[in-house]
Amino acid sequence: MNARTIFWSLVAAFALWAFIYGAFHPPKPPPIPKPTPLPRLAPAGPARRDLFSRDPVIAGRTPRHGFIPGPARLVAMVGLCGSSLRNESAMLSAPFPIGVILDPSARDARRVAAVAHAHGDELFVQADRAPSATALKTWQKRFDGFLGIATRHPNRMIATLAGSTLVLFDERGASNPMEFTRSGIRLIRRDIRIDDRDSVPYITYMLEQATALARRRGIVVLLMRPRPTDLAAIEGLLQRRHDLQIVQPATAERV
Repeated sequence: MNARTIFWSLVAAFALWAFIYGAFHPPKPPPIPKPTPLPRLAPAGPARRDLFSRDPVIAGRTPRHGFIPGPARLVAMVGLCGSSLRNESAMLSAPFPIGVILDPSARDARRVAAVAHAHGDELFVQADRAPSATALKTWQKRFDGFLGIATRHPNRMIATLAGSTLVLFDERGASNPMEFTRSGIRLIRRDIRIDDRDSVPYITYMLEQATALARRRGIVVLLMRPRPTDLAAIEGLLQRRHDLQIVQPATAERV
């Protein structure tokens, strides 16, 4: 036998041995690693969910189709104010109109009310219970007048405000406007709260959602807080979008 024959005989023998060995000893699959829990990180930017996308207050008031020509209009209701004029002064000096929701028992309530009047912003006094006629007169004198009452419990205010010229701002936005129309009470309802999270990207995202809604409805009422993040987000939006207007709260009144 020459060397070539010996070589190919060894190759054939090795192949036969490998086949027989593999038949009786199949390879084992690699072990499945245990799942590693991923960190629970909130998505950033547009990936954040719109927390109000299934809110019946919005879903029930938004047409599925339609487009309102002209600029989108937003109403900025800011509260609660009055705790610290120093901390709230930036928002109170914003270059656009706001509705100032005042805590009547707060330390700087009178000073904040004076600044709001000086800037021409409309003032609302926050109340959880229906105020008495005496309380309304006291607030009118103490704060040099105000446009209306802001509350999360609007139905409690009907009897008190019926026949008055005060506007009721429904902070939840869930009231039935027909009940107030029958009583002759002027009503503004909140559409979106934009700052459940204290981050400029999130607030900006919610403002974009509100703007898109306003392009269909014509006007949307925001509820926000007197914080630097809120102001930075809304000023950035105004710089980017020239089809947007911030208007006085009275624009959104329903009688």
